[in-house]
Formats: sequence, structure tokens, C-alpha cells
Amino acid sequence: MPEPTDRPALPRPLYDRPLSRRTMLGAGALLAAPALLSHRAAAAENCVVGTWGGDYARLLRDNIDDPIVKPLGIDVIQDVGDETPRFAKLTAQRKLPRGTMDIACLGAVNGFRGTDADLVETLDETKVPNLKHVLPALRMPAFVPHIYSAQVIVYNPANVPNPPQSFGDLLDPQWKGKIGMVSTVAQWVMAGASLYATGTTTDFDKAKAFMLKLNANGLRLYPETDALAPAFKSGEIDVGVIWLARSFMWQNAGFPVKGAFPKEGAILYVSGMVLPKNAPNKEAAYKYLNALLEPSAQQGFAAHMGYLPTVDDAPLSGNVGEQLAFPEPKPKLVTVDYAAMSKAMSDLNDWWLKNIQHS
Repeated sequence: MPEPTDRPALPRPLYDRPLSRRTMLGAGALLAAPALLSHRAAAAENCVVGTWGGDYARLLRDNIDDPIVKPLGIDVIQDVGDETPRFAKLTAQRKLPRGTMDIACLGAVNGFRGTDADLVETLDETKVPNLKHVLPALRMPAFVPHIYSAQVIVYNPANVPNPPQSFGDLLDPQWKGKIGMVSTVAQWVMAGASLYATGTTTDFDKAKAFMLKLNANGLRLYPETDALAPAFKSGEIDVGVIWLARSFMWQNAGFPVKGAFPKEGAILYVSGMVLPKNAPNKEAAYKYLNALLEPSAQQGFAAHMGYLPTVDDAPLSGNVGEQLAFPEPKPKLVTVDYAAMSKAMSDLNDWWLKNIQHS
């Protein structure tokens, strides 16, 4: 807030009589008051975090904001919304000297896009020392990976004794009308289809051809992720494609599902955070980014959402460790080509809407 320019006129000094002790103490208090107010104002930093709502926002508060960041003298303000408008806001505010977010939560594809467009700060390990623990395969120059999961083939073990072992197996007529997916996962499923067809994540022509065959085999689309669980329980679907983290949550809620890693490889979804170049409170933002990589914060998200830690110093134990342990032999985990995905994303979504979702 700018300092006021109109100040009250000081009373004319009374030279002809000495100042009383009360007057001197009062004057001292007046002189000290601005310094005290300034100290109090500077004592608490603000950090505005643009985030998803629901469980994610709650777990940020429970595992990062309250136990780690608040004791540092930082007040966290959550700006809750969807990712697409959040990225649009980041882009629209790029020329402002001060934006409205100190942290923006994004998926890794949008994290790449923000970096490529020079919207976000390149990370400095001296200011975010926990970056040294980030798994090498997940590192990016201006994106802090928070949590990740693998795209797996989920199935109801009560109805499916021999689950599909690859994307290609989903084309088997035995699954006709019994395959479920979320309508918003176009780019990830297409990357998985490309990986099956060509061994790369970027052959979208082959992916489109595969998806047309899968759609012809009775693919069912659901508007949101949680809608798949009742479909599994009722027997409406027997197999589907979803993140391993979601199957973890469904298992703990009593839904009959298991996840199988495709033998050609499992696509990784990574969620994280970026620091806008015009963030108003950068020092607080750096502290926040460091806090999200603390072992306790990482373990808290794993225990409640099933997303895996992105750091090497947050081991999982007990039931959580058993449920989220990768099978032997270790599955092939594949990070998509973010540059190619970013370039193709608009076309893939349009194609999906016309040929899969509205077909």
C-alpha cells in the first residue's frame, strides 16, 4: 500500500514552558508507532496458491500449508479453480508487473508450456534446496513435480480372472461394451495408444487409428473419474484405463478394482507447481515450493490419494507401501514428450470430441 501523502499538521511547539513527562512519553509512543506497525505488517508474508479444489486443496492445507509453511510466518491463500482457466490467467497476466498468483498448480504439459512461453521462473536450487531429491526422470527446468502416478489398465478381479496385459488386448471382442474411460483423458490415452502401436508417445496418427478400433469395440465414456467406480461395482464395465492412484482410492473405499501395468509401458502423469515471473511474493513462493518436496508432505499425499512421491527421501511403508509398490519385474514407466504433446494437444482434443466422444 503506498504511503499517504497528506499528513496532519504538527501542533506548534510550546517554547515557553517545559514538556511534561506524560507529553514526552506520548510523543515517544507516536514516533514509535509507525515502526511498530511496519514491523507487524512485515512479520507475515502472503503466498497465493492457484490450485485445484476438493481433496487436493484439503491435502495441501493438511500436509503443507498448516504444518510446514505457516510456522515460517507465511499465510497461504488458496485460489481454487480448474487448470485450464488458471493457465489462461497466467498467460493473460504475463505483461503485468505484478500478477495475482505466487504459485500455479499445473500438470506437467502445462508446466512445459509455461516454461516454453517464458511465463515462469527457472528454478534455483539454492532457494529450493529440496530439488536435489527430485527423481531425475521427473526434473524440469521451471516446474517442481509434486506427485505422480502411472496410467494402468484397471479391472474387476471378480469378473476378470485374466486381465488385459496391454492396450492391444482391449481390442479383444470379449471386452465389447465393457471398457470404460473418462471423457477428459484424450491426450493421455492417445499417448498410451501410440506407445502400444509404435513404442513412442508421439505417433498420433497410429493412436487415432487404434482409438477408432477401440471405440468400435464398445468403449464407454464417463464425464468424471469418480463415475467409473460405480460402473465397475455394478458390472456395467469390467476393464478400463485410469491412473493407479485412483484405483488405490477405490480399493480403500471398498470398490473391487485392481491395476495392471501395460507390458509396452505405463504413461506417467505428473502434477506440480510453477512460480510465475511476476509473482508478487517470490520469497514466500520459493519456501512453499521447497515445502511441497518435504518427505512428510509427500508421504501425506501418498497415504490419502495414492500418488507417488517425486523425491528419493520419502519412503512409503505399511499398507500404503504395499498397495503402491510396483510389481516385479519393475514395469516400464514412460514420460511423454511434453513438447510434442503441447503442440498436438489442441488437435487431439478436437479429434477426440468429433470421433470418440460425440461419435
